[in-house]
This record gives sequence, structure tokens and C-alpha cells, in this order.
Amino acid sequence: MIPKTRKKLTTVYTTVFGLFLMTFVGIVCSGLIWGTYVERTEEIKVLANEIARGQLGMITEYYQKRNDKVMTTTIEDDYDISGQVFFYILDAKGQLIKADQPVPILRDSVYTQIMSWNPLEKTKVTNVTLPNHETAVVIFAAHEVRRGETLLATVYAGRDVTAYARVLIRSILTLMAVSVLFLFLAALIGYYLAGRVTIPMEESIARKKKFIADASHELRTPLSVLLTSIEAIEMDRDNTLSPFSLQIMSEAKDEFFRLKRLVNDLLTLARTDTGDIKLKKEKFSLTLITQQVLRSLKFTADEKNINVLFEANESIELNADPERIYQLLFILIDNSIKYSLSDSDVSVHLEAMQNVNGPFVKIIVVDNGPGIPAEFKEQIFQRFFRIDESRSRDVEGSGLGLSIAQWIVDAHQGEIYVNSEPGKGSEFIVLIPNM
Repeated sequence: MIPKTRKKLTTVYTTVFGLFLMTFVGIVCSGLIWGTYVERTEEIKVLANEIARGQLGMITEYYQKRNDKVMTTTIEDDYDISGQVFFYILDAKGQLIKADQPVPILRDSVYTQIMSWNPLEKTKVTNVTLPNHETAVVIFAAHEVRRGETLLATVYAGRDVTAYARVLIRSILTLMAVSVLFLFLAALIGYYLAGRVTIPMEESIARKKKFIADASHELRTPLSVLLTSIEAIEMDRDNTLSPFSLQIMSEAKDEFFRLKRLVNDLLTLARTDTGDIKLKKEKFSLTLITQQVLRSLKFTADEKNINVLFEANESIELNADPERIYQLLFILIDNSIKYSLSDSDVSVHLEAMQNVNGPFVKIIVVDNGPGIPAEFKEQIFQRFFRIDESRSRDVEGSGLGLSIAQWIVDAHQGEIYVNSEPGKGSEFIVLIPNM
């Protein structure tokens, strides 16, 4: 139980830190992307505005020459030293007036983007495919030059921001890698802290186990004396007891056997904790063992008028510890009878099977009891756990049976699980390797 608790605590620590880290990384990455985008777009908008102001005289001269039908287009090849900044000036009809072009490899793609410009857009960031099949990131801004309400020209300024994009991507990837490293470190720290937290729990459980073991051993002697005393009184022919006294003696004897079963269960669990119990495997008939268990529980079933149905497709031989398998079957069938409604059925099914891991035996015990909610399907195998104390008050038991059943199955390297829904009964399934 402690290792599971430690793993759950580690998972919780890591999940909480991971969510915090993911949120932090998401905010930082979004901030980097948005900040870079805003900075570059503002920069290119200012550049487009400055170019429009600087070229206003040329645009005015262009329109004067157009009226005189003498028009020239100026295309400059003295692009800036990096080739990253460029501009195009188009008149109201989309005719090129002047251009300071980008590096040759970008020209065709950039010109296509400008000619397909949506007039409603003021800025645009786009990926353009180059002739060498590489991708460049280019940012554009458009600035209209007007005289009153008349559109004279539109200035399209652009900049190749591929280098910025690559640095940004590398920064984000580096941040994510560092985050994964921190998450791994958080898992290690969480595992360490969970171990520190579970130390008091381990010590408490160890003390409890020792107390249970000691108390169980100490109770066996007085219980034996008590049984002997009861039987001596019953056998004393000179001592005449009233019917009421005999009834009290009978009830005391029943309570003795109930207490004895509880002490035996506690001793079994105490020995499993210390590893004192060793399995004694041998070949035996599982069918005959099951029939013995059913005979032992016949009186209990008859008291509630429960019909126990036993089905085995053949006489099944099992290589296991017969005493423990008997105990396992007794616990499962006894529980099914105790929790089933009166005048109902309990079915027990045995089947020899084979899978990739080898031969195994499947044991199925089905009842018509109140069922088990999904959230309790694992907890029912814990010691002293009972789903509903008020519902279980009238049902004899200590909450140790299924814990012992779990240990028996685990000791045989098998599996045990339950299929159940509230109000629809329960189906306990046990798989025991038959090697």
C-alpha cells in the first residue's frame, strides 16, 4: 500500500508542477511570439510611412508626367546591404511606379504577394516558398498616399524576418527542452518528498502490524481456555442448566468461533507481512476442494434459502497450495452468500484455460447482492474496509476476508478483480496459473 501511495503522491506532485510549468511556458511563448509580432509590425508600419513621406515628391511628379503622357518606372537595384528591407510603390491602377527590390531570390514571391494584396489589410506576415524550395518569413505593411479623397499611390514596404523567426523558434524549443528537464527533476524531487511523507505512515503501519500480530498470539491462549470452559460446563452432567442458560452458552460458543475466525484472519495477515507463511504447492482436485467448501457453507446458504449453483466443465487439477485455495474459495463464496438477498442464487464456475503465458484456472463467483460502486472496486481488497458500515452492520465480518483473498492470489502470481454495479450484484473473477 505504501509504494502505491508514494507513486500516487509523486504523480500528484509531478502533475501539479507540470500544469504550472506548461502554463508558464505557454504564457512565455505566447508573450515572445506576440511581442515579436507587434514590434516587427509597428516597425514596418513606421517604415512604410517614412517611405511614403520621402517619396511624396516623386509620386506627385509621376502624376504630372502621366498627365503629360511621359511616365517612367524606377526600379532600384541598390537594395540595402542585408537585402532584408524593400518597398514597392503602385499607383491607383496598380501600375508600378517605383521599387527598391529585395534580394533576387525573394523578388518573384514578394511581387506575387503584393499584387494579390487585400486592400482591407494594413499589415501581413506570410511564408513564401523560394525557388530552392526553402521557406522565408516576410512581413509587409501598406500605406496609402492620398490628396484629399483621391488615392494617388500605395506604398508596400516589407522586410525579410526569417532570421527573427528562426531565433524565435529556437528559443521556444530551448525553453520547452528546459521545461522537460525541469519536469523530470520535479518528478525526482516529488518522489523523494513523497518518500519523506510516507516514512511516518510506514512506521505507523509497522507498529500496527506488530500490535496485531502480538495481540493475535496473546488472544489464542485465553480463547482456548474459554472454549474449554464452555465445553466443560456443557459436559457436566451434575450441573443442570435452565433452557435460558443453555441458550446463553450456545450464543457464547457461537461468539467464540466468530472471534476465533477473526483472530485466525489477523494471524494470517500478520504472518503474510513478516513472510512467515510459505506456500506448499501440490497437485490436487480443485473440483473436490470446491465441493468441500460448498458443503461447509450449506447451512449458511440454507438459512437464507440461497441456491448455490456449481458448474465445472471437467474435473480440474490445480498445482497450488490446497489449504490456501480452500481458504480463498471459502472467503469468496461465504461473502457472496452473506451479501446476497434471501431466496436468490449464487453461482460458482470453474474453468481450465490456456493463454500465451501458459495454462491457468479461472474461478468465477457471482452473487445477487447490492453491488459495488466503481470507486470502491479497488478499496474492497484493503484491510478492514467496508463500503457502507450501516448496510454491513447486520452482516457478520471484519473486512479482512478479501484482503486475505488478495494475498492468496498474489502469492500464487495470479489475478483477482471484480465486475459489479450497484443494485446488480457482483462477479468476482480469479485467475490462478496452473504450471
